[in-house]
Amino acid sequence: MDFFVLLVVIGLVWLVVAVVRKMMSSPPGHHGQTAGHYYPDIDEEDFEPAVTPRGTAHRDIPPLFPDFYHGVLFAVGKEPTPQNLLALVEYVSQMLTMNAVVWFQQTGDAAAQERFMNRFRGGGGDDQKLELVTDDMIDFLWAWRPSTRQALRDWIPDLERMLTGPDSRLWRFGDELPFGIWEMKD
Repeated sequence: MDFFVLLVVIGLVWLVVAVVRKMMSSPPGHHGQTAGHYYPDIDEEDFEPAVTPRGTAHRDIPPLFPDFYHGVLFAVGKEPTPQNLLALVEYVSQMLTMNAVVWFQQTGDAAAQERFMNRFRGGGGDDQKLELVTDDMIDFLWAWRPSTRQALRDWIPDLERMLTGPDSRLWRFGDELPFGIWEMKD
């Protein structure tokens, strides 16, 4: 348990340091709208046409749903049932939210944090497909500040290693993952 917590803390510290370094080398953001979403810190000219299957803001990180989640579930011996997929999506989205809040606080961008939390609190709005919430969070962060892009690129493989490693919480459950994994005590 202590080792797992230590690994998570080390990972978060490393991620924050990487993001802060990148942000220190980036100019302040601009205002604009992309992919039908309002992101006040971005100019439209910073974006090419959408290339992801759902028509979201251009990014070079492949969508997490479904392949990433299927791969994680396979690695920990779980079937990709709707329950397992949604429980894993919820867990990953909570982890990304925690990182996003740190990034917003490091940059002092309380307005972006408020927009993010309003958009994604409780899994998003009524039209939000829960299985896509993490991908939509990545799109938001990708559009928010270019300096977060490399941190997001680095975070995905680290996340996969953490979720499938021997200390992953996902190993603790039988065939069905419960909701609220991120809230459970070790």
